[in-house]
Amino acid sequence: MAFNRQKYLVASELCDFDSSIAIKLTAQDLVANCRSRKERFQRIFDFVKELPYGLDDWDLKASETLRKGWGMCSGKTNLLIAMLRSIGIPARYRIYGIKAEAVLWNQLGKLEGKAQRLKELGEERDHVDCEVWLGRWTDCDPGRDTAMERGIIKLGGTLERRKIINSRGKVRYLRLAVFDQWTKARQVRRKFRSDRTEIFTEINKGFQELRKLGLQG
Repeated sequence: MAFNRQKYLVASELCDFDSSIAIKLTAQDLVANCRSRKERFQRIFDFVKELPYGLDDWDLKASETLRKGWGMCSGKTNLLIAMLRSIGIPARYRIYGIKAEAVLWNQLGKLEGKAQRLKELGEERDHVDCEVWLGRWTDCDPGRDTAMERGIIKLGGTLERRKIINSRGKVRYLRLAVFDQWTKARQVRRKFRSDRTEIFTEINKGFQELRKLGLQG
């Protein structure tokens, strides 16, 4: 089915590959010896996926996520899309609701101090991942790095997202070429405000301990 290819190749304020030399050069270096679009995609996807996952703000530029070297689902997905678009591969954002991962969040719930406020997030969360055009739209999720995934498995959890189903038995996906407006609105709606940096720092320490568990033999 024909589609507007250019629509999924544009830069934006947050998907800022047009003004970030670092994004362009990193993407070009990763795909230098690739022979196909699928291989170029896989190289970039693997790079972004292995950046550590951590709670952060929603409305970060792709260049900021690359500079920091870590991010949450929205930040890592935005970086993935920016890098793919910078080398001419169409990609778009996919947003949907998920349920909290019981094993993971129960483990983090054992943390002390401000990390205890994690419980305020509730059972349902927003999640952002990516669809890339490889002859057809193919979904991919760069959110969790491999060490984190292995830690989740060692705790007895599963890697499958628990997607929220509506009354018609369907998952409601929001697909966007540009997600700046949605993301900025989501940032305003977030529960943690003035002290979110301190809360996230404590929770992200828990993610790091999870990675250590995942890296153990």
